[in-house]
Amino acid sequence: MNTTANADAMTAILRQISLDWNRTISYGRSYIAIFFAYVPGFTCLMAATGSTLDSVAGAAIGGAASGFLMLNSTLFSYEQMNNHHWMNGIVPINRNHQILGRFAFLIACDLVAGLEVAVSIACAGIIMHEPVKVTDAIGFAAMTVLILVLLNAIVQPFLYRFSPYRAMAAIFLSIGVIGGAVIGLCKALPEFEKTVEQLAEAISRHQAIALAAFLIIDVLALAFSRKISLHIYGSKDI
Repeated sequence: MNTTANADAMTAILRQISLDWNRTISYGRSYIAIFFAYVPGFTCLMAATGSTLDSVAGAAIGGAASGFLMLNSTLFSYEQMNNHHWMNGIVPINRNHQILGRFAFLIACDLVAGLEVAVSIACAGIIMHEPVKVTDAIGFAAMTVLILVLLNAIVQPFLYRFSPYRAMAAIFLSIGVIGGAVIGLCKALPEFEKTVEQLAEAISRHQAIALAAFLIIDVLALAFSRKISLHIYGSKDI
């Protein structure tokens, strides 16, 4: 009985993944090409114009994270603009399976983003004649994936609760406020700035431990996000 239920659940989740994939590619091959080409192109341009490898790595991670984060909002926007949201939450994909399928699809895309960052940084290193170590490329890729998983976990309940535009506006406003507060504290309190620098150095020195800690945070964030998303989505009328 449990085996049959698990098989049915997996089938429903795979259907949701397939649905999200079809929504993504429906924008056309040119959209997909631009989506996957702009980070490598931009980082290689930075490398060719004299940027440092650290700045190139930061730009690659930031560009991939912002671009792939917008994919999440795009999927919700597609549902609303094309009036497809009325099909959500009904047989053969119930609300729980839809949420799990959406998370699974986004995590797969996050892994692609990590690969894209690794390739971008490696290409930039070749252009700058500063070969990148394989371990460093893997570290940058892993950090990209973990950041994206956490961001998507945070954004998901907002997207189920509000329209995509309002949800993303609230998220970016929150990021701006938090970033501004950190910068302000660094300027106003030298001790705080020193603490931030020490934390960054510690993460750099103990990268494996930092990634493991980040992974635990991501797992907890995903579990909490799924619970909140299901509560919000479950209370909505279809």
